[in-house]
Amino acid sequence: MVVGLLLSAPLARADGGVVLDATVENSSGSFTKLSTLWQKPTVLFYEDRDSTGLNQHVKDALTERARQPGIADQVSVVAVANVSAWDWFPARNFVLAAVKDIEKKVNVPVYLDFKGSMTAAPWNLPSKSSTVLVLDAAGKAVWRAQGKLSKEKIDELFAELERLVHGRVTH
Repeated sequence: MVVGLLLSAPLARADGGVVLDATVENSSGSFTKLSTLWQKPTVLFYEDRDSTGLNQHVKDALTERARQPGIADQVSVVAVANVSAWDWFPARNFVLAAVKDIEKKVNVPVYLDFKGSMTAAPWNLPSKSSTVLVLDAAGKAVWRAQGKLSKEKIDELFAELERLVHGRVTH
């Protein structure tokens, strides 16, 4: 499982913001530039192995909201696993097998960061814990929280998504 995440230079936006980008390798060994995913508002989870359950309640809430007509088409979810501690043979192979199993269960691709690249600029995400980001359709981070999200933080997350999708908070 030679899956790495290599940061490319951040793209400049006309409004001066930074578009977050990286090249990721998925569990099948293909590379994708994350910027190709920034076509609609996106919730990005960045977690290490010990933190995957920390925000399961947020993932469940997103899944529940996605069941509402039209919502799943308006928001993307991107999962990136910080697996830099497993960047050696044969551990990579075990990680790859485990991630493929997880992808089958959750029906969301999981990208792998074997190099810990998203802990560096411009991302600057913590290597341990769960970080949840909301990016606008252009790839600019507009909301961020770390650790186990409280009900208030989850409400903020959904309010930000509604603002991005509808131009206002609808609830």
